[in-house]
Amino acid sequence: MSRRPRWWAIGRILVLALILHGVFLGYPFVRLGQWLGLEGPVWLLLAALIFFSQLICRWPLRQVAHPAARFLKQILELFLALSPLVLVLVVSAEVGLYFELATPQRLAVGILSIVLVALPYGLYRGSRPIVQSLNLVDDRLKRELHLVQITDVHIGSRSPRFLKQVLRIVAQLQPDALCITGDFIDQTGVPPDALAPLATLGLPVFFVTGNHERYEDTEDIIVRLQSAGVRVLRNQSVRLRGDVMIHGVEDADSDTQLAQVLPTLTVKDTDLNLLLYHRPAGLEAAADAGMQLTLSGHTHNGQIMPFNLLVRRGVPRSEERRVGE
Repeated sequence: MSRRPRWWAIGRILVLALILHGVFLGYPFVRLGQWLGLEGPVWLLLAALIFFSQLICRWPLRQVAHPAARFLKQILELFLALSPLVLVLVVSAEVGLYFELATPQRLAVGILSIVLVALPYGLYRGSRPIVQSLNLVDDRLKRELHLVQITDVHIGSRSPRFLKQVLRIVAQLQPDALCITGDFIDQTGVPPDALAPLATLGLPVFFVTGNHERYEDTEDIIVRLQSAGVRVLRNQSVRLRGDVMIHGVEDADSDTQLAQVLPTLTVKDTDLNLLLYHRPAGLEAAADAGMQLTLSGHTHNGQIMPFNLLVRRGVPRSEERRVGE
């Protein structure tokens, strides 16, 4: 009896996942195939590949640390990225069909044309990091402090070449320190040489784990980052300079993680206390513990419609949030 609620919850999650797969990765692509007159075993195989693409990405391909596997994973993940757009276009086309505004084939060709324009634009936008600046004032600082935060870089899904691009931008900004707030690596077996550019920055680099590091070879990831000169903060504090303390808390699924860990760290009111924590949860606990600034990531600001609307509902201010005075 005690196990029933657990299996009931797992069952509901699986049913919900199946429904979402059907809505986003089943129906719209099957309808496109029907309108284009596709049929036979080749089309059935392609439809199955699209439907199960995310399962393939998150299980067999994630276990293979090879450029070919990463490339195939990136291709399959495009179906997820495109699925909301394709769904909206297909539903709109259904309305057009109902009113006999065009033939199914013409509507399908129109949808594919829009997708072929949107895809390279999205890839271009996603491959160019954008620098956002935020100026803060605090009387505890004896002189200016310049920090750069990067988060959710996802090396593994992304190539080491993308990391080099990001670090070139970091170097141009000439910060006093670099803060990495988790999900830096999302695949097992990322080689040490892929992380070697971190050692060439010539500045302090601080890192806290995200959920994706926990999904992979966490301890090996930490060793490789430390070998690249990165200071990994595992529920620890470190003094950056005389007036600045950096506190790092490891990622956890619990909303009370900060409330549990922060009381164990040394926090002085005379310091500027900066907290690194992957997910923007428990910020009230951070403010109560004396943190003047918390840097987080995790949400990607929603990233893909309509998931950005869901993220903003769960995290009312997913880009910037103020707690306390």
